[in-house]
Amino acid sequence: MPTPEIRPYRPGDERAINEGFNLVFGKLRSIEEWAWKYRADDPPLPIVAAWDGDRVAAHNGGIRAAVQIDGRRVEAVQGVDTYSLAAKMRRPEWRTAWSEVMDRFAAFAVEEFRVSLLYGFTGGRAVGHMVVRARWDSVEPRRIPLFVRLERPSGRSLASRFFTARQIGEHEPALDQLWYRVSHRYPVAVIRDAEQIRRRLSGHPSVRYHRWLISPRFSSTPVAFVAFRSDDGCCRWVDLVWDDSHPGALELVDHLSRRLAEQTGAGREELWLDGDPDAAGWLRTFGFSDGPDPSSVARVTRFMDDSLSTEAFAEGRFYTTMADADLV
Repeated sequence: MPTPEIRPYRPGDERAINEGFNLVFGKLRSIEEWAWKYRADDPPLPIVAAWDGDRVAAHNGGIRAAVQIDGRRVEAVQGVDTYSLAAKMRRPEWRTAWSEVMDRFAAFAVEEFRVSLLYGFTGGRAVGHMVVRARWDSVEPRRIPLFVRLERPSGRSLASRFFTARQIGEHEPALDQLWYRVSHRYPVAVIRDAEQIRRRLSGHPSVRYHRWLISPRFSSTPVAFVAFRSDDGCCRWVDLVWDDSHPGALELVDHLSRRLAEQTGAGREELWLDGDPDAAGWLRTFGFSDGPDPSSVARVTRFMDDSLSTEAFAEGRFYTTMADADLV
């Protein structure tokens, strides 16, 4: 019996790949959302799959990102949508295909995109598979802290009134200025410049992201950026960039969250936050409680560059928000 062919993505593969994703994960993702997520208009795409004729046996996709590591910029790929259809389709001859896909994906990422780092977010038994079988084991898997608020305080702080917020569009050049000024706060992080924010938070076919830029009342200098998503009864802080010398700006972000939750009927506010202890402290004063995400989702990491060190990725050094995953 022939073994599946392991190869990178070709135009036209997307429908079978997306159908496989929906089957494994019980989703109804549209092909338009698939194209948005993978930036299909910017080939080549970091996707590898195992094919048995025109049927997908296993798959792993990726989203390109630039990451800073203690001042050094490296190319990275976030692994997403990893799955095998061997069990679902009762095809035992496909069982080894997933491991082969993961090996080919890592090699392809280095060859085609010159990446130094692979990372991703997964949960349940998949964490063990990623660590043991795919060797995404350069750093101990990390469950990201989840901050949750169920009861909102009323009113607005005095400090927040010294700042103003304006909604921004798909491309906001001032985000480059903000990131340049505050990036030193985040030892390891996806570079959140204007282009990254545009790619991640605009153009989704069915989700609206509320994007705000915060400045002092009598200045045009940005000191914070936040993006929210509010639906299904939950207002989520999808991303946050903040100058910690302006705590009043974060208080205004908190006020915006409370107001949006009220406007959209959300009874819960939540966010991922790892790698910003100052913001975490303020969130607790705002009434958020925190702990490891109970969903068991964890970040897994694989170094593709021998110069990277585990110490650089010590607990709490890799700045992480919900925008860093593909789940929100």
